[in-house]
Amino acid sequence: MKKYILLSIMLLMALPVSGTEHAYTAQKGEWLFIPVSLPEAKIGGGDFYNLKVELDAHDERTEYTLVNGGVKVRSENTGIFKVLLSVNHVTKSSCAGVEVKQYSDDEIQIHVIE
Repeated sequence: MKKYILLSIMLLMALPVSGTEHAYTAQKGEWLFIPVSLPEAKIGGGDFYNLKVELDAHDERTEYTLVNGGVKVRSENTGIFKVLLSVNHVTKSSCAGVEVKQYSDDEIQIHVIE
């Protein structure tokens, strides 16, 4: 029975908080994976997408790392903070000109618990 309870708790940590599509719960000090879908770049170069991450927490105890398929975030502080995820469409011409347009943005709320 303890295995099932522990497994249920672990699954809940990876799922959005009930009723709020863009809120997650994470354990203090543990990495939380947030999936981010980037569109495919056009073949031939000069056209790609990048991910910009902005943390609402302004301290050295909250960090993120970009990973394949999204971003991982962790904090050594408890509480609630926001992460802004912006996907940008970048195009480069053969004349060294670069144009960046915001493709999408999403605000994520993370509840960090003890």
